[in-house]
Amino acid sequence: MTSVEWRDGDDISLFAVATTLLRSRWRIVRWALAGGVLGLLTALLPPASYVATASFVPQNTEGARSGLSSLAGQFGLSLPLGDQSVSPEFYAMLLKSRALLEPIARDTFAIPEMNGRRVAIVDLLEIDGDSPERRRERALKKLRKIVSTSASRSTSVVELSVATKMRGLSLSLVTALMQGINEYNERTRQSQAAAERRFVGERLTVVTAELHVAENRLADFLRSNREIGAPQLSIQRDRLQRDVELRQQLYASLSQSFEEARIREVRNTPVVATVEPPFAPVEPVRSGRVLRTILGFVLGTVLGVVVVLVSRFLQQRREEGDSDASEFFAALEEAKVRPRGRGRPASA
Repeated sequence: MTSVEWRDGDDISLFAVATTLLRSRWRIVRWALAGGVLGLLTALLPPASYVATASFVPQNTEGARSGLSSLAGQFGLSLPLGDQSVSPEFYAMLLKSRALLEPIARDTFAIPEMNGRRVAIVDLLEIDGDSPERRRERALKKLRKIVSTSASRSTSVVELSVATKMRGLSLSLVTALMQGINEYNERTRQSQAAAERRFVGERLTVVTAELHVAENRLADFLRSNREIGAPQLSIQRDRLQRDVELRQQLYASLSQSFEEARIREVRNTPVVATVEPPFAPVEPVRSGRVLRTILGFVLGTVLGVVVVLVSRFLQQRREEGDSDASEFFAALEEAKVRPRGRGRPASA
């Protein structure tokens, strides 16, 4: 092979570099093929996974103003409508939170691949640990890795997927997460309704007592003044009548709010609409084969180019009489020739 001068003075010749790469193209191709094969092997070696999916849309739990909001509106107050925590992003975060995953980490599941036998999730995920608490914590971290979520702002659809080595386990986990969403919503809604019922009940007790007092004052006034002719008595009667009517309106509104809160406290209807029920395909999937192969091919090509250029640079330095380069090649030849397992040769 004709020697190629890389440098013209202190500058590196790009034509010389290109010539070196062209002459070593098959060496670079071998490196690229080796990288592509290694990338494909890294994609094939991990076991195939079964991906179970589901999707749902959050629904507003307050389609109209509640009785409490209506009551506040009578006094010129404004209460926020609807539940501010039902955005798709909130549910995407909730699906990977401790509130939903920790009960799963403590649970057992009946897996068809294991003849329907119920097995703890820490055993199904092959979690090691020297204590049950540590195993559950590690299972919680593993669940966060295998659970994937996404939320679309345009459609409000929340997508959920779980990938494990067993189809039954993936499907069971997705089903458990969907049930966990409904249970969380039910607990949250019922606790809010219970707090509202207690508040409205206390106000209803106070307003009932105030209404009785106002009615008694009006009754006493009417008994004491059977004939009302003076303007002052007429004004006082109207004032007492308005006070009774106001208390009656408050009593009616609070009674309605109290009954609505009692109904919401025991209501167990779901607040998410299922778009796609939990489903797991029969065939497993191997993700990333094409991407890893391409990445391995690219890295192999880059590594091949680096090896060729470095080799040519060192060779040229050696030809120019660089003592360091000559010593390096001598050490390299010595390492190739020296048998393995032997000590350093005895000095002369």
